[in-house]
Amino acid sequence: MKHQVLFFASLFLASCQACVEDDKLIKLECVPGDELVCDEHGQDFPSADVNDIAQRAGQCSYGKRTCTINGWSECSGAQGPSEEICDGIDNDCDAAIDESYPEEHQLCGFQEDVDYGVGICTPGVMRCDNGGLYCDGHVGPIDEICDGVDNNCNGTVDESIVGATAVVCYDGPNGTLAVGECRAGVRYCTEGDFGGPCDGQVLPTSERCDNLDNDCDGEVDEGFDTRGVDLVFVLDISGSFRDEIDSMIQGITPLLDDPITSTFRFGLVVVGARAGDDLRPAYSLARMVSDFVPADEFLSVIEAGRMIDSAGQEPTIDTMYWSMNTYPFSWRPDAQKVIITMTDEEAQTMHSDPMACYEIADVASNLGFELFVFALEQHHNTFISCVRGERDRLYTPTANSETVFLQIRQIFEDLCL
Repeated sequence: MKHQVLFFASLFLASCQACVEDDKLIKLECVPGDELVCDEHGQDFPSADVNDIAQRAGQCSYGKRTCTINGWSECSGAQGPSEEICDGIDNDCDAAIDESYPEEHQLCGFQEDVDYGVGICTPGVMRCDNGGLYCDGHVGPIDEICDGVDNNCNGTVDESIVGATAVVCYDGPNGTLAVGECRAGVRYCTEGDFGGPCDGQVLPTSERCDNLDNDCDGEVDEGFDTRGVDLVFVLDISGSFRDEIDSMIQGITPLLDDPITSTFRFGLVVVGARAGDDLRPAYSLARMVSDFVPADEFLSVIEAGRMIDSAGQEPTIDTMYWSMNTYPFSWRPDAQKVIITMTDEEAQTMHSDPMACYEIADVASNLGFELFVFALEQHHNTFISCVRGERDRLYTPTANSETVFLQIRQIFEDLCL
């Protein structure tokens, strides 16, 4: 085989003018194309097979020389050891990586008073990179945020979100926030997000007669009568009507704190009082307890009226007339004038010149009064003409305070219309 190679090489050289000198062949160092294993010092390993030679440790590697017609090439690709640096590589080729940096792979980043392993808190690990050490993967506590995770590593999730226990929210139409009664609310962090209901927000509602801008359009009580109301209650204080008066007090109490009565004034007349020495016996059976007071003072007026001795008859027709035309109430000229009578007796008159109920209705019409009556159902027929046959102005008294509340509220709302 070797003789054949030399033969063909001789033929090749014979055809090359550069290889001929004085008609003699040049002696070759190697067969072109052959390879030799070498190291970074240029040392050759003739017996080693380039394809089978084992890799050296770390970054170190063998190179190779290649035979050309000009002889062996320089050793190419060989790399030797260097000083060990912190880079995750075995630089000095001793089969140990970064052995000069024992801190590598140690836990790091510990902070005082932090319980690692709780919540998101995790210690880091020292690692080598670009010749230096760094703490990789450390996670410490942060301010709690609404994400369903224990961010501050105290063992509780979303318990106290700094500066954001709740977020402001409003679900009303654009342009209504902070207009009239409309107010923003808050959403609290629940199960890792702020997707719960908007607590406390006030959205636009239908306009009511309450001296407020309910629909948040910048106007108050538009479409309602806003003149104010002067209202006199005529109450039967007889013992037989005591339970109904108690329920009336309970029913009207929340309305006296409601904005709907913010423009109301209340006066009180009681009927069924014990007759006095007045020269007009019928007149003495009724008492004007108080001129008009604001809503927040009216309960004390009612209590004062209940303290008056009761006995005798209840001339309700006469008392309604006196309330409109005789008692010195300070009616406002621009206010609605209203009388609500409550009794368990039929419509009675004891006046020397008796008046019929329809005449009371005429007086009320002429003087601009609105009349409402609470009477037992069996007496409705004696009072119906007092309210001009309008049955929606005639109510049945009850000891159920919730029913009384709804009845009186309906009257108050109707007055606004």
